[in-house]
Amino acid sequence: MAFSISSKKAAVAALFSFLVVTCVAGARPGNFSASDFTADPNWEAARATWYGAPTGAGPDDDGGACGFKNTNQYPFSSMTSCGNEPIFKDGKGCGSCYQIRCVNHPACSGNPETVIITDMNYYPVSKYHFDLSGTAFGAMAKPGQNDQLRHAGIIDIQFKRVPCNFPGLKVTFHVEEGSNPVYFAVLVEYEDGDGDVVQVDLMEANSQSWTPMRESWGSIWRLDSNHRLTAPFSLRITNESGKQLVASQVIPANWAPMAVYRSFVQYSS
Repeated sequence: MAFSISSKKAAVAALFSFLVVTCVAGARPGNFSASDFTADPNWEAARATWYGAPTGAGPDDDGGACGFKNTNQYPFSSMTSCGNEPIFKDGKGCGSCYQIRCVNHPACSGNPETVIITDMNYYPVSKYHFDLSGTAFGAMAKPGQNDQLRHAGIIDIQFKRVPCNFPGLKVTFHVEEGSNPVYFAVLVEYEDGDGDVVQVDLMEANSQSWTPMRESWGSIWRLDSNHRLTAPFSLRITNESGKQLVASQVIPANWAPMAVYRSFVQYSS
């Protein structure tokens, strides 16, 4: 049976749409029985896809399931990725940094590029699956071959965890919308080193004790209080390595929802 030119184009478009997996919809889970490791013991094997605009930051520049803001701007600079559960870690992998590289496609440069985890990949095609922004996927290409690599759809890559480094930035707290005197929610950003946060604690003014906050979602932590909270607040963060930082009275007495408060503390990367 003959096909028209338009039907052939439609078939090609449909095939490409299937290959390019998004963080919220896409290919079915793949066969995870393949080897987990590459020949290089410092790198592990993974697969990569991309989503969003070809030169964008993924999910409308809003950080997706991690809650980060303006991921098209410094320090994310659109070099972002969704991670499936071993990478996303139910939100506790948000903000962690990985080097990625591809070597098996003719357009691959083989050079490592660093990406930051900003979202969750719900439909992995391998044990480790990076669903990259279009910018990050294209960054693995040889000069001038970014689009050629993006047209590959799903590719084999190698990855390794690396320390995050955000020059010129201190740990920053974004008070979330809806916060009030008995409910306080905050997004934690820009941690050097591990890049992630596994616990946040709050100390009220004139108090000597820390109250544990609960992970709300992604990198957003919340405290539901049975009394009116007394500011200024100090915040203590703990990263995956167990290292703690205290941002003393970082949230002022006149704090407001949707305001950003920059601390004077930072992990050594």
